[in-house]
Amino acid sequence: MSDFVPETEENEEEPPKLEPVAKMAKVAEPETVVIDQNFSRRFLNNKWYGKYGEEGELLEHVKEDWVPVPEDEQEFLSQLWFEQEDQEKTARKHYDWDEEKREWVPKANSTAQEQLEVNEDFIAEYQANYGVQYDEIYKKMDDELQQKTAKIQKEQEEKKELKRKKKKGLHTEEEKKEGWVDLGDKVHAVYVSNLPEDITDEEFQEFMSKCGVIQPDIRTNKPKCKLYRDENGELKGDGRCCYIKKESIDLACNILDGSQFKGNTVKVEEAHFEMKGDFDPSRKRKKLTVAQKKRYMEQQNKIFEWTPDKPRNYRPKSDCTVIVKNLFTLEMMAKNAALMLDLKEEMTQSCQKYGSVKKVVVYDNHPEGVVSVTFVTTEESDMAVKYLNGRVVDGRKLTAELWDGKTKYKVQETEESEERRRKEFEKFIKGGGGGAKEGSGEESSDSDDEEEEKQEEDDVEMKEGEEEED
Repeated sequence: MSDFVPETEENEEEPPKLEPVAKMAKVAEPETVVIDQNFSRRFLNNKWYGKYGEEGELLEHVKEDWVPVPEDEQEFLSQLWFEQEDQEKTARKHYDWDEEKREWVPKANSTAQEQLEVNEDFIAEYQANYGVQYDEIYKKMDDELQQKTAKIQKEQEEKKELKRKKKKGLHTEEEKKEGWVDLGDKVHAVYVSNLPEDITDEEFQEFMSKCGVIQPDIRTNKPKCKLYRDENGELKGDGRCCYIKKESIDLACNILDGSQFKGNTVKVEEAHFEMKGDFDPSRKRKKLTVAQKKRYMEQQNKIFEWTPDKPRNYRPKSDCTVIVKNLFTLEMMAKNAALMLDLKEEMTQSCQKYGSVKKVVVYDNHPEGVVSVTFVTTEESDMAVKYLNGRVVDGRKLTAELWDGKTKYKVQETEESEERRRKEFEKFIKGGGGGAKEGSGEESSDSDDEEEEKQEEDDVEMKEGEEEED
C-alpha cells in the first residue's frame, strides 16, 4: 500500500474565503481552515465541505456561504470525509508539512528504504483493510464444481441404465404399475377433458389451434385432433390434439387450461399414452419410405416458412398458355389421320408472329377441338388472344382465352374410338400403296407415338403449373 501524499490538483478550485463573525485564526496546515477552534474543511467530490468537531453537522460551501448538506447526501459525504481523514493520519506517519516550501516532506528519521519496504507487517495491514478471503471463495467454487460433476455423472448413468432396460425389454416398477408409455419427443400431444357433449370436430380443431399448428396425419393429411367416443358412438367429453411444435404443449396448458368453452371449464394437460391389451402385429402400420418421410417433413416446414407477398402486377405462369377452341371436329380428326400433325405445324407457324412459341399441344379427342399454345411471356400470349379470339377458320368461329391453370383438356380415348381410329389409319396407309407407302405409314405410326408421349409430357408440365399456383 503506497503512502498517501496530499497535493493540490490542477483542476482543484481555490479554497473559498471565509468571512465568519469571529476572528479567523491563523491557518496551521493547508488541509484545514479554522473558523472556530473546532472547525475544519476538506475538498471532497469537487466541492468544499466543512465540519465543527468530530460530531458536528456537515456543511457545504455554496456562493460564499456555508449551508447544511442535504440529508440524502450526508451518509455518502460522511464516508468520504472519514476515508480522507484516515488517509491524512496515515500520511502524517511518514511526512511533515514544510511551511517554507508549502509542501509535504518525508520525516527526518525515515529513509526511502523504510518508506518503500514491503514487509510482513505491511502485507498484514493491507490484507486486513483491503484483502479478500480467497480461501473461502475457492472452496465454494470447488464444492459447486463437484456437485455439478456428480449430477452429470448421475444423469449419464441413469440414461445408460434406461437404455439397457429398453434393449432387454425390462420395465421399471412404476411403468409396470401404471402402464404408461413414454413416447419422448415423437408425439407432442395434449389431453383435453370436460368438453361439452355437443361439440363438433371443427369446433374442437378451431379451439385447439389457438396455441399452435395442429399436426396433419402423414397418410390422410387430416388434422390429428380426435374426440373420444363410447361404444354407441356418443361423445365422452374428452379428446386429444397433436401439435407440430413441442412449445405448443406448454402454451395450451397455460392458456386453455381452465378456460370456458360452451359453459364448461376445460381441463388441458400433457397427454400420456397407455398400452392396452397385447401387441397385435397385424394392426401395426406399414413403415413409411424415406421419400415419404422427406415429403412429409417438407410439407411441415413449408407451413412455417416465410414467403414475400406477390407484387400487384404479378401474373401466374398459366397466363403464358393460350387455349384455342373449335379449331377442328372429331369427324375431321377421324377422317384424316395426319390432321393432328398438320394442325400442330400450322398453329406453330401462325402463332410465331405473336412471339416465341415454346410448345403446341393438339387434344385430338376433345369434342370442342382444343389446341393449347404456350408462349415465353404473358405479353405474347395476350397478343395471341387478341388476334385469335373470334377469328373464322373454315366456317368455324374460334375462341381464344388464357388457361386458368386448373382445367384439364386431355380426354381418355375409349376402346371403340381407338379401334375406329386404327381402321382409319390403316386405310390411310393403304391408300398410298407400295412399299414406300408402307414406310410412310410406319413413319406416321412412330410420329403418332411420339406425339402421344409429348402430350403426356405437356400434361405433366401443366400439372406442375397447377401445383405452383396452389
